[in-house]
Amino acid sequence: MGFFDKLGANLTNESRKFSQKVKNSSDASKLMSEITAENKNIQENLTAIGRTYYDNHKDEPDEMFRDMVDAISKSEQRIAELQESIRVIRAREPELVPVPEDAPAPVRAQTAKPSAMVCMGCGNTYPSGTAFCSVCGQKLVPQYQDAAEVSAAPAQTAEDIQFQTEPVMSEEEKAEAVDAEIIETTTTDSAEEEPVAETAKFCPYCGKELTTSGQAFCENCGHAV
Repeated sequence: MGFFDKLGANLTNESRKFSQKVKNSSDASKLMSEITAENKNIQENLTAIGRTYYDNHKDEPDEMFRDMVDAISKSEQRIAELQESIRVIRAREPELVPVPEDAPAPVRAQTAKPSAMVCMGCGNTYPSGTAFCSVCGQKLVPQYQDAAEVSAAPAQTAEDIQFQTEPVMSEEEKAEAVDAEIIETTTTDSAEEEPVAETAKFCPYCGKELTTSGQAFCENCGHAV
């Protein structure tokens, strides 16, 4: 037999050995699966036998099985108690506070804030009935849009209504005002002048008396004053 013939025979034999090992492993796995299935069948049958024996002899079990039967009976009783507790918990109602039948009606409307008017331009607020902002002249809008918001608002005092009698100035205007105040302070006499009584002022357009000094617009008609 030549060298190549011997080499070919060895390769063939090694291949057949490997194939046989694979086949052996596959056949053994199939048999192991059958064994597993049979063991499962045995366990199911043993469970069925135990259930049958328990159902038929739980009241008068043999001495050998008495402890196991008693343990099963206690577990079943405990399960029944837990299931009843779950039913009671799911049916529980909340503890409600009793409402007196003669309870007075709420009086929130008596302490609610009035529907104060707000300027959307400078943010000042005014009492109800004011139509225009005295600072920038814009038309005012109600702070609370409907009766429900008014009744839900907290009580409002006179201090809650804000007035800004002086126009809003820019930073440059503020600087110029400060400079002017310094010049006026250094040039005027140090003696205090007697205060001059202010006379009432009226709007030249609608004739309504101006409520605050220094206001730039009439609160009634909105014209510049």
